[in-house]
Amino acid sequence: MKILQRLELVYNIIKSNPAIRFNEIMRMSKLKNGTLTHYITKLEKSGKLNVERTPRVTRFYDIAIPTKEANICKYFTRPSAREILLVLLKKHKLSSTEIMEHLNKSPSTVSILLSDLFKAKIIEKDYDIPSNMYSLKDPNLVASVLRTHYPSIFSKIINNTVEMLDV
Repeated sequence: MKILQRLELVYNIIKSNPAIRFNEIMRMSKLKNGTLTHYITKLEKSGKLNVERTPRVTRFYDIAIPTKEANICKYFTRPSAREILLVLLKKHKLSSTEIMEHLNKSPSTVSILLSDLFKAKIIEKDYDIPSNMYSLKDPNLVASVLRTHYPSIFSKIINNTVEMLDV
């Protein structure tokens, strides 16, 4: 494979999979660690990529993705966080108990995820007794990110909604 082909391959993987992690790019491209690092560095220096580096996770985004969308994309790559976003997109407002029941996850897992999404300003909570109610801060933006960057997930939601209406 030629250099430009590899560079284009890596760029297309990142462009098609916002918030993708290094190991996932390596798996999809079948490039070795050092080779992939070389191409990612070239793309970053050329200004085609945004790279988010945190202590244990590095994520890659096409430069064209706005920061707010990139922030949401990061959570769509995490299965349980994605499920929370999807259920809130469908149901609009739920308590942590209802979210926990839908996800079939432990209370601590749901609590951590809700806290992360709240800190990221993707969800908001209404303080209510006996349980806080959670909703998406900007459901239109979340739906737009889903439709634009994750069309396969979006089409599944549409198909499920149509099936429910047919019953």
